[in-house]
Order: sequence, then structure tokens, then C-alpha cells
Amino acid sequence: MNPWKPRSADPIPPNADPPIRRSADSLLPRPADPLARSLRTPTRRNANPPRRFLQNAVLLLILSLPSLYIVSTLPPLWRDSDGFNEIASTFAPKGIIHWLPGYCLGGRLIVFAGSTLDSLLRGHGVPYLSISITPLSDTGIYTLLMVQHLFVILSLFFAVRTLSDHFPLRVLFAGFFALTPWVYVYANCIGSEAFSNPLVYLIAACGWNCLRTTDLNRGQVVIYFGLLLAAALTRQINALLAAGLPLALLPLAARELILRGSSTSLASGQIRYHYTRRLLISVVIGVAAIASSVFVQQTMCWLCRVPFRSTFGETFMWRLSYLQGLPEQERTAFLARISAKAADPIMTEALDALNQSLDHGEKWTDMYLFYKIDEILLRSGWHEMQHRTWQIDRKLNRIATSVLLSGDPHFLHAVWTDFVRWPSFAQADLARTPFELTDWLQTQLPIARYGRLRGLASFQHEEGNFVAVWKRTPYFHLFDGIPMLEMVYLTMTLSGVALIGASRDGATAAGVSYAAGLAIVAILIALANCGCTFFAPRFYLPVYSVLQVAMLLSASLTGNVLIKRCTR
Repeated sequence: MNPWKPRSADPIPPNADPPIRRSADSLLPRPADPLARSLRTPTRRNANPPRRFLQNAVLLLILSLPSLYIVSTLPPLWRDSDGFNEIASTFAPKGIIHWLPGYCLGGRLIVFAGSTLDSLLRGHGVPYLSISITPLSDTGIYTLLMVQHLFVILSLFFAVRTLSDHFPLRVLFAGFFALTPWVYVYANCIGSEAFSNPLVYLIAACGWNCLRTTDLNRGQVVIYFGLLLAAALTRQINALLAAGLPLALLPLAARELILRGSSTSLASGQIRYHYTRRLLISVVIGVAAIASSVFVQQTMCWLCRVPFRSTFGETFMWRLSYLQGLPEQERTAFLARISAKAADPIMTEALDALNQSLDHGEKWTDMYLFYKIDEILLRSGWHEMQHRTWQIDRKLNRIATSVLLSGDPHFLHAVWTDFVRWPSFAQADLARTPFELTDWLQTQLPIARYGRLRGLASFQHEEGNFVAVWKRTPYFHLFDGIPMLEMVYLTMTLSGVALIGASRDGATAAGVSYAAGLAIVAILIALANCGCTFFAPRFYLPVYSVLQVAMLLSASLTGNVLIKRCTR
């Protein structure tokens, strides 16, 4: 039976009451399971709209204050050359398959609009518009920043309202988000994280809505799918966010199946696989979102007439930096095994050159293999750049796959060494990166390709100015020294308190399961980063956000238990 199709197509009599719109879940019998039944959360209409408006205004004000402070005191930040490439450099193919079109296309269209308006107001007419040559002006850049700040504020507002129904807790959560400076710092930075960070909060909050609602309707499914798709088209690592809801539903569905034959569940004569069915739906949504993101990239490559491929191998080249610390004999033997497995003379020559470079004590270069393979292909007659870079990416992907599947103990040790370090990151570490990268980009301005940046407000300061601003601003050092691992401990503690206090309350059990699912997703994202690229704080932004939502959800569940006990 199609769950989206109404049960009957009979015409409605003229004087009949309007039909009740049924969701996918409402077509099945009501659950006999008390765990599922306790999740019914009827919509509560506030009888005092002015009061509700005032409460929302208070939350928005709290969440907006950091943005107002940062915009008024800090010029636009840039995530090094990547920020420039994402909104101003050649769009295809890197803007589609490497930095992804979610930000590369969306961001540059916003800059287009702001720069065009600025040009018209100055009487210069419409500037030359090209998808690969974005007209840059301070007006265009600030237009993008305003959109990014608004996106962050609204996403946090949605998360606050979703995580709790009690206004005091909402104020507490809004204040906690406002005291997370790196979220607002990246909203003031040109880079894909400015879109990715709000999407992480929206997905985490929307996933909780999809889990706790009794009737999962089509609108919720479409919104959740759209958010997952947008996140996957902004940063590749965000595809793992699709696992959050299925991981939370897995133990709940297992409970249903275990209790399938119990007398308690059979008492009513009806068994409804509430969570099992929801689990299957969430898995389909996640897989469909990831597949759709790949399809969108393939379509855009076809439209731009560039070959589609993954650029994972290029990212993985930074992970190979562990080779420089290996003994010469072991490194030579390992690279020889990779070469033999590849059975490609071009890859063999490039890997041999890398090994000789390290033998001679030359400084490690992350893009060494990329440039070496490019040199070999050019020497072999591959003069057309698009086809040459396509070949480079294919060969780098093969090298990355071979290393990942090799089981090399040195590689695994390097991954594990990074993995045990990420929990020590604090907020100040995450906030520092955009300042450092903007200072670095300023040192690159003499290079011709960055010439369009020289007149922008960001680069009218002395070298090292932004790091100095980070050091002397107390707001950027809030909770310095408190690692993100503490949020894991708090989530576990608060979840335990909520479970003990709620006894057999199904909604609390579902919330704890979702908090645990989010924590597992955070660990998976951290592990994927450690295995695929170098160690840097900015790669763990989604980890922090997901753990933050899990902790606040646990706090909300505990608060609900305490409020119920106090009102008895």
C-alpha cells in the first residue's frame, strides 16, 4: 500500500465535514506499545499570542547579540585560499566535486547580487557576470555575511524551540548557544562552514522532531530529506549526519521486535511496528539524500562539460604526511607494495619520486604526488588540462584506496594518534582558525590570482592583525581549557538522571536514544576526519555541534522530569 495515498477516492458530499488529512503513520492502527504511545505530543496552542511573540523576540535577541557584536567589530574573515576559490575562482570542476556546489554556487550567487547592486548604485552599470569570475566588492562580501549570520541565528532559534517546550529552558539554551563564539565567527567567514554549521543544527533538531512525533507526515519527510541533501552538497563529511536518526531508532525498533510475542503487546490484538517502520523510512531518506547529492554533482558536471569523479584522493594526500616520520627501509617497502598493487607506471614513477625526495631529507609537500603525476602526464602528451586533472584524480583515488585497505600499522597508528587528540579541542581552538587563515591569505596577495582581494576591507590591515584580534578579545576565549569531551560526560550523566527519574516514560527513553545516536555520529565524523586528512580544528566543527545538541537534549529531558515531579 502506498503510504502517501488516501484510503478512499470517493467523492465528498457537498454538506460533509472536511476530510481529515492522514499522514503515513496514521493509516496504521494506533500503537499498543506504551513506549510509542507516550510520544504523542498534541499541539499546544498558546492562548496568548502577544506573550508567545515576546518570548520568541527574547530568544532571537539573545541569539542575535553575538552576530551584532562581531559584524560591528570584525572585518570579513576568509578560510584561506579555499574561501577565495569557493566564491570567486573557476567554478567547474572543483566547485562541483571538491568544494561542492552548496556553497560554491549559492555563495557566489549572493555575492553576485550584492556586487551588482553596489555597481548600479555607484552608476557603473551591471558588471561583467561570469560563474567563474565573481565581481568582488565589500558590498557583495557583506551581503553574503549578512545571509550567513541570519542563517545561523534562525537555525539556532529552531534548535532552541525544538529541544524544549519550557521558556526558561529555551532562554538557557539560547544563552548557551550565544556563548559559543566559533559558530558566529564562521558566520563572519567566507568558507563552506558558514553554510554547513547551521545545517548541522537544523538536521539534529529536525531529526528529533521526526523521532518524537506520533504521525510522521510528508512535510516532515521532505524537509528532513532536503536538509540532508543540502548538507551533503555543502561538505562531504556531512553525509554521515544521515546516520543519526537510524542509530537512534535502532534500539527502539529492536525493543519492538523483542516484545513482539509478549502477552503485554498482544493484549489489544493489534501490534504496530512504530519504530521499526520509522527506522526503515529514515534509512531510505538518508540513502536517497546521499544518492541525490551525487546525482546533482553528476548533472552539474554534465552541464559544465567536465568529467565527474571523486577528489577524495587529493584530500587524502595530506593524510600521507605520516610517511615522513617512517624509517627509510619501512617506507620504501610500503610504497613498493602500493606501487605493485596499482600496476600503473605513472603511479609507480610518482611514488618512487616521493620516496627519493623523503630519502634526501626534503621538506614534506602535501601536494607532491599531485604535481608529480601532473608533470608525468604532461610529459606523456596529456596537454588538455581537464582530461589531465581527471587522470590525476583517478590515480590519486587509487593510491588513497590502496593505503586505506592496506592495514599498514603505521597508518593505523597515525589515525589513532589523531583520534585520541580531537576530544581535547576547546571553543577557543575552533574560533582561532579563521583568524589564522585570514592572516595567511593576506601574505598571498602579491600573487596575481589573488589580486582582486587587495582592495577589500579584510586586507587593509597589518600582517598578523587578525590573530592579534583573536588573542585580545575575551569573547573568543570563553570556556577556554574546557574540552569538548566534557559534553560527552554531561550527556551521559544527564541521560542517566532522566531515565532514572522518568521510570518507564517512552518519550524520555526515545530522547536518550536520540542523544546517544547523535554522540555516535559525532564519533564517526571524528574518525572519518582522522582517517582521511590532516589534523586541524575546523574539521571537528560538526562534531562539536552534534555533541552540543545531544547534551542540550539530555538537559531538556532531565528538566522535563524535574518539572513534572515539582508540579505533582
